Amino acid sequence: MKYRSLIMLMAFGILLSPGARAQGGTWLPVEPMPTARESVAACTVDEKIYAIGGFPGRSARGIKTNERYDPAKNSWTQMTSMPTGRRMPVTGVVDGKCYVIGGRIDDGGTPLDNVEAYDPKTDSWTTHAPMPTARFAHAAAVVDGIIYVIGGTDGGRVFRLVEAYNPATGSWTTRTPMSTDRALHGATAANGKIYVMGGAFDMFTTYASMEIYDPVSNSWSAGPDMPLGKFSLSAATLDNRIYAIGGTYSLGSLDHVAAFDLASGTWAEVAPMNTRRVRFASAVAGDEIYAIGGSAVFGGQNHVGMQLVERYNPVSESDNFGINAGMSDAWFNPLTNGQGFLISVFPQIGQMFVAWFTYDIERPADDLEAVIGEPGHRWLTAQGPYEGDTAELTIYQSVGGVFDAATPAPITDPAGEGTMTIEFADCDTALLSYELTSLGLTGEIPIQRIVKDNVQLCETLISP
Repeated sequence: MKYRSLIMLMAFGILLSPGARAQGGTWLPVEPMPTARESVAACTVDEKIYAIGGFPGRSARGIKTNERYDPAKNSWTQMTSMPTGRRMPVTGVVDGKCYVIGGRIDDGGTPLDNVEAYDPKTDSWTTHAPMPTARFAHAAAVVDGIIYVIGGTDGGRVFRLVEAYNPATGSWTTRTPMSTDRALHGATAANGKIYVMGGAFDMFTTYASMEIYDPVSNSWSAGPDMPLGKFSLSAATLDNRIYAIGGTYSLGSLDHVAAFDLASGTWAEVAPMNTRRVRFASAVAGDEIYAIGGSAVFGGQNHVGMQLVERYNPVSESDNFGINAGMSDAWFNPLTNGQGFLISVFPQIGQMFVAWFTYDIERPADDLEAVIGEPGHRWLTAQGPYEGDTAELTIYQSVGGVFDAATPAPITDPAGEGTMTIEFADCDTALLSYELTSLGLTGEIPIQRIVKDNVQLCETLISP
């Protein structure tokens, strides 16, 4: 950049949307982060995700907050705060410790060289040898216990340099630089190599290119370009694929996701996130990718941090995948707690039954009372056949009954009130689409299990 050009690029923000894309996988929301923030970092230790640092938005200073997400419980816990509040740090995990490196404190652009390590076992922090080159808007990846910190800016220069930290010796070394000066890029490790993609040099130059670093030969090679040039993205590795997630290609935010297949050496656009994001973090846990926090706007003073977190499941490639009895469970959308779906599958007759617990479309009057429950409570049922990974159901509503009484008998219109389609991506995620024709209501609801006890049964039933 001249970094001043990057500052200009940060000064405005619009929402952008790329063209049509191939679909693959499913993104579903999970429990939101307690602290809304952007420019946050994340790491995974023992299948738990730690969201560290960042800032609330606008011109706020970096914060010290450290919150842990447990995917098994879909819950967050406040952990010991980081010693140094900062925005835009990077992380690397070695020997069960999460190293937080660099970043900046506020809009002033002064870079940090701080290295602080969090040990989840003791819920404590330690300080380590500072990074030789203070910077932010950088990226990092770990190979064989060495953390490689790549590119970034110090507020005046954009770097192609690579510095490697060895926690075992507490020492830094300089490695062969990239061929391109980059900031706000993504980096991730796979099969002993590091893949760096995207980023920007200034407000006129956004990269689609990818460079591949081999730590053994200490050399770089060019990889295929991404389908879309973008910066302020996040990168992750899952199931022999590299994912370039979110970001922007000019002055906005994207839900765009592209996957690089390491076997074929090709890129493909996959299912977009539910939420457009820049300045966010990603982490992998339990064979899923999590997109954490961020902002919907890249620049200007209107950007504010998000609490929203969502997770990605690749589409099952098994020809045997299909609805089975293991999908009988309680399902919900974490963004609408207190509502949900009780799904029952009857394989012997190829039918699915759903009880939908929700609320009326508007709140009832304050003086309206109910003897049992809450006046705004509503429930519907749905029933119908399924085939493969999809159930096609009719929605019903029963009226006229009284609690625990045979009379008056409730009345149900056999024609139904509308239709419901549930398409399962895997044993733990699905997309529910509904059309209540009598009310003119349509929509989609991403759903997941409330608890995962039956996932193993489901996966066993689809195994060849």
